[in-house]
Amino acid sequence: MALVAHVGTRLSAPRRVAVIGAGWAGCAAAAELAASGVSVTLLEASDELGGRARRLPLELAGHGHVLDNGQHLLLGAYRETAALFKQLSVALDTVAERRPFELHYPDGFRLQVARLPAPWHLAAALIAARGLGLSDRAAMVAFLRTLKKSHWDIGSDRSTTEWLLERKQTPQVVRRVWRPLALAALNTPLDRASAQIFANVLRDSLGATGAASEMWVPRADLSALLPHAVARYVVAHGGDVYRDARVDRIERKNRFHLRLRNEAERTIEVDAVVYAAAPTHLEHIVGHRHILNATYEALARFEHEPIYTVYLKYTPAVRVARGFTALLDDPAKRRYAQWVFDRGALDHANQGVLAAVISSSGPHEAESLEDVCQAVAQQLTDDLSLPAPLDARAIADRRATLAAVPHLHRPPNRTPWPGFAIAGDWTDSDYPSTLETAVRSGRAAARTVTSVA
Repeated sequence: MALVAHVGTRLSAPRRVAVIGAGWAGCAAAAELAASGVSVTLLEASDELGGRARRLPLELAGHGHVLDNGQHLLLGAYRETAALFKQLSVALDTVAERRPFELHYPDGFRLQVARLPAPWHLAAALIAARGLGLSDRAAMVAFLRTLKKSHWDIGSDRSTTEWLLERKQTPQVVRRVWRPLALAALNTPLDRASAQIFANVLRDSLGATGAASEMWVPRADLSALLPHAVARYVVAHGGDVYRDARVDRIERKNRFHLRLRNEAERTIEVDAVVYAAAPTHLEHIVGHRHILNATYEALARFEHEPIYTVYLKYTPAVRVARGFTALLDDPAKRRYAQWVFDRGALDHANQGVLAAVISSSGPHEAESLEDVCQAVAQQLTDDLSLPAPLDARAIADRRATLAAVPHLHRPPNRTPWPGFAIAGDWTDSDYPSTLETAVRSGRAAARTVTSVA
């Protein structure tokens, strides 16, 4: 028994677990733990739950709006997210509008997946597509057929640009279909983006069923969509949720001791910990380089990509057809945005507010936020014949997401430190850094710390 005590192996499941960070990974972990009968303490450093996918109050043209710190779109392929909604008794159709996947541009180009069984959902889409020639359609069919035949394994990983050229995808298909999809999913320029990770996304969306390729457009702000439901669930199961609770240090004796840096400067004792905050803070809070050295080495190799969201305020009469549209970006001409969403389409309180998204790094990063707003406003005027906006604000998250580069190595949820797991869209996954990745990671980390060693 002395040897077991020395290596720190637990012989029984933990009674109390702390989850550090209430982003979507932390929220998923907390809900999973609560459902298993564990007493959960969910700790969030800020005053709002949700991490990088949370609500944000903004004043535009003298009017207060509750929006998000970034525009997100969910997919029908997000099985773990759907399962979490069900666990929380959140009816999906009440929080999101489900619609068939579609790509449409202001110039009339359109590709829309039909609500049919696979593979007819894609066949119907290609037949009815506007703006694709016969060679474009043939290239897409051959591409997807080859991928399916290879079980979505592309062999040696390489850049998405290189891969698409090898697969003889036409310039029109690349520019109008694959490039916007890859940018939206991987948030990484195609000449740096992993082709294998992109293939994995296609496998579970367009390559699966019509339902899997559905788009879920949130009806409410992102905090209301999931984190607030998780907070209610945790409290209802006897747990605690603390905002403005920044963990300054984690130490372990017989139990884990979490020192909080706030007015009270108190310490919380728990049996296990799920760390679901930003990876940049992990070593400062935890230390123990000799134990977590492999994790820290993986984190040191990470590259990050920015995401800019430009909110533009117009009169309530300004609308975007069907609620959103793709845009043809051309950074050299200061056409930076790839998508624009009508935030008033599903929320009357935000009528006249559009959200334009710049999904990866580029020359816009060298400009001021005011100049980026001006460039995006001009792009919308040119493409959608809109007047000048009444106001505009840009939200720039310069380390918004992990760059999905080839041969990306991400650390597993389980760590060598018994009772301590990590969670986040930056942990081991065959997916890019999406909300689904975060939810999967959080649930897996919770199962890791509750399993008896």
